[in-house]
Amino acid sequence: MKFLKDKSSLTHDVSARRRNLRFGAAILVSASLALASTAVAATSASAAPTGQLIIANAEPITAAYYDPHSAFGLVDAQLGSLVYDTLLLMDKNGKLSPSLASSYKRVSKTEVDVVVRTGVKFHDGTALTPADVAASINRVIVKDSPLAFALLGAPGKATVSGDTVKIVTDKPFGALENSLAVIAIVSSADIAKPDNWKVTANGTGPYTFVSYKNNDITVTANPSYWGTQPKIKTIILRYIEDTQARQSALLTGQVDMSTRVGPQEIAGVKGNSSFTVFSNQGPPSQIISIWTDRGPLKDPALRRAISYAIDRKTINAVIQGGMNNLAFNGMPTNMPFYKPAAEHYAYNPGKAKALLKSLGFNNNLTLTMSTSSLVPKQAEIDQAIVGYLKAVGVTVKLTKLEVGKFRTTYSDYDMSLNTIATFNNDPSFALGIYAGGIGKAVFQWSDAKFDALFAAQRDDAGSTRGAKVNAAQTYLWTVARTLWVSDENWVFIVNNKVKNYTRSPLVGEALIVDASL
Repeated sequence: MKFLKDKSSLTHDVSARRRNLRFGAAILVSASLALASTAVAATSASAAPTGQLIIANAEPITAAYYDPHSAFGLVDAQLGSLVYDTLLLMDKNGKLSPSLASSYKRVSKTEVDVVVRTGVKFHDGTALTPADVAASINRVIVKDSPLAFALLGAPGKATVSGDTVKIVTDKPFGALENSLAVIAIVSSADIAKPDNWKVTANGTGPYTFVSYKNNDITVTANPSYWGTQPKIKTIILRYIEDTQARQSALLTGQVDMSTRVGPQEIAGVKGNSSFTVFSNQGPPSQIISIWTDRGPLKDPALRRAISYAIDRKTINAVIQGGMNNLAFNGMPTNMPFYKPAAEHYAYNPGKAKALLKSLGFNNNLTLTMSTSSLVPKQAEIDQAIVGYLKAVGVTVKLTKLEVGKFRTTYSDYDMSLNTIATFNNDPSFALGIYAGGIGKAVFQWSDAKFDALFAAQRDDAGSTRGAKVNAAQTYLWTVARTLWVSDENWVFIVNNKVKNYTRSPLVGEALIVDASL
């Protein structure tokens, strides 16, 4: 077994309701005024793709609805990165280069201009136009957009000028280039008729959508791809909920890769020369226990009290195998501008009991929790939380659900464990989970003070942004908006028959075109 580490490092899901509500829920690109212009060649000849790669995931796609801008899960992002293209591409080191943009330029603090590549076609045969690009961007950055991917942008507008699309935000947004490496470009025709996404995913990407059935999403290499042809012909994204079944499938060759594994799965391939363990193979992420802002949990004093009741250090050391860092503020530790708060909510059950009693709770508080297998070691972590809270007089009614059911009903419960992954490697995304319409959707929480703090850091592309990010994350931490269990170190186990596999610090598999069998 080889063990590879990468210095780079929600995923939160909203499932079928996203079609109605349209919500989902970083290596920061320089935000200076220095102008940057880049261009690359588009294609290179290569041999015909061969073979089949099967990727095992602990979760299914959020829903059989293939609008990439309303997607918010790992598998949604995997499929999106295979079928759709973005204007820019991020490599494994976080460096950006043109993709559907033949070149791009930071014109000012509020404007990035992209020249749209010519000769590109959608999978339905229609030509990509600058109008498609502008329409795609505008879906995300229009003010108060309810789409999940609105977290990738800031209010503004994209306009067409010849073969150039001018993307202008109302205020400075230094992470815009990063976001252009994540926002999928879709057809204007599909935007006009969104029911098209109930049938297929029509992108310009290296793979075309084939089917979704029996827990398998199948894509095949696009023979008319404008860029470098992928080397693998067929990729299957397979949902296997049970951890042991997923590991068995990997060890017996039924699948070639297992994503977001835990310490036991890593131990299971130790010394096995057939596999490589890729550590920190995802974006900055946090495992959180979503605390819904209703009933007793609306009170930040109660949330602070039960924070003292939970021993995060022991959960990480014993259950998570010490794989993850502990954050002491409202963002992952590997996020730019992360800074620990003075208060750590160190495990102190005596203090928790006293605070609960002062709030009128003396063995008379009952909360509900749903659990599943979405997060590595989720059942064990949830059981530990239940035990810690029981020790201070809080009863938790725990309901075990299948992943799909869990993701569609989490807001029906007071608490539920999930992962918040930062799609564009920037604090605005991590903090945006708690702001505006997304905050209402995920936490049923609305806080004007936090919304103002969030907007202040998002709209600052200068040297003072770090302080504003810290103010926003510390406010979340101070009101104990959720339980930040730990960071999540994304670890993948890959069969060594897969050659040249690599990832960028994003959620999908945009670099898998370079892999071969």
